[in-house]
Amino acid sequence: MLNNNLAALVAKNNAGEQVAIQEYLELLTMPGLPKELIDDIHEIISDEMNHSERLSKWTERLSGVMPAKD
Repeated sequence: MLNNNLAALVAKNNAGEQVAIQEYLELLTMPGLPKELIDDIHEIISDEMNHSERLSKWTERLSGVMPAKD
């Protein structure tokens, strides 16, 4: 039970990472952004994606549920 509660909290945090990625991608649609800002946003998105992968791993470990394979 504790692991499922913890898995749920980790999954919720992962959802926050996905929202952050979406919002950073939306920022990139703004016209006239300086290249340095674009580069920084790409780096931030990459970091958020890394966090999401790590949180997904922990959700799998804690819940015991693995993603379906196609």
